[in-house]
Amino acid sequence: MRVAAPRSGAVEMKRLTPFLILIPLVLFSLALTPPRAPQADDPYAVVAAVNEFRATRGMGPLTIDAALMAAAQAHSDYMASIRQVTHYGPGGSRPVDRAMAYGFGGGAKVFISENIAGGYNLTIQEAIYNYWQDELHLYTMLNPNAVYIGAGTGVAGDYVYYTVDAGYYSGAPAAGTTSGGGNNAAAPTVAAPPPNPNPVDPFIKSTPREDGALIHIVGYGQSLIGIVNTYGADLNEVLKLNNLTLDSVIYPGDEIIIRPSYTPTVTVTASPEPPTATPSITPTPKPQSPTPLPTLPPLATIVPSPTLSPTPLVISPQREPVVVGAVLTSLTILLVVILLGLRKRSP
Repeated sequence: MRVAAPRSGAVEMKRLTPFLILIPLVLFSLALTPPRAPQADDPYAVVAAVNEFRATRGMGPLTIDAALMAAAQAHSDYMASIRQVTHYGPGGSRPVDRAMAYGFGGGAKVFISENIAGGYNLTIQEAIYNYWQDELHLYTMLNPNAVYIGAGTGVAGDYVYYTVDAGYYSGAPAAGTTSGGGNNAAAPTVAAPPPNPNPVDPFIKSTPREDGALIHIVGYGQSLIGIVNTYGADLNEVLKLNNLTLDSVIYPGDEIIIRPSYTPTVTVTASPEPPTATPSITPTPKPQSPTPLPTLPPLATIVPSPTLSPTPLVISPQREPVVVGAVLTSLTILLVVILLGLRKRSP
């Protein structure tokens, strides 16, 4: 009796089966891998990048100004909070309004130009060389009259937001010699403030007080949104505790309540005088033998079983195409397996 040799298709199917199973597993693992956390450039790195770009055009560096650093950082925090790229700040404020609110120019006439950008895991190099190469954005970075610069960065989820403010004010020192060799004249009416070695105070969490209250002392260049993000507090709750709005301006030295005290308020209420008792004759009842009560067995304590809630699987929008591709690939592989099985059974 002759034994029929196995079909070559069946042998090939057995060899390919492990690989067909492995492919969808690899695709699913790639789909479920968490995306890389965004890394925003430091504000001082943003300033350095802009000055490096100016150097390529034969221009000198801009000087860091504390007020512009604070204004730019506050605006980046604001854009991150609303997840929108806009030149308008809280209450419709403009770049020049924010610069003056933080003290730029000391009351003199102020000239400000602003660049902003926001995007998925955006770097400052991408912002400068991809987004800011048109005439208006180049003017901010290459303005020959500009003397001072400030920058800020904000992060919201996977998106990074940048703000660069450049400008000058009446009475400020003239900008350096440009590549064309000309100097910019400036009226000596207002003396320039000395450079601040620490334009923006670092955010340091305060220690809770004895009554449990958590109070933050505002530092130079700190914004309300930046303070709230440092403590991981709720913005609306902090605004309510301090009687503030998003349009409010805070100043160095202000106390911001992050968490109120835990000390309860004790209210003392005067007790009324008790009424004077009037003696009365009460008949003494005849003692009776107590009737014993039956002893009941203790009731069993029923402990409810905890209800387990399924944890939903959340897939980021960036991974949806990969998941869909993995599902379609798996279905295709399953169809191939079925067709090869039917082919094997057919005479």
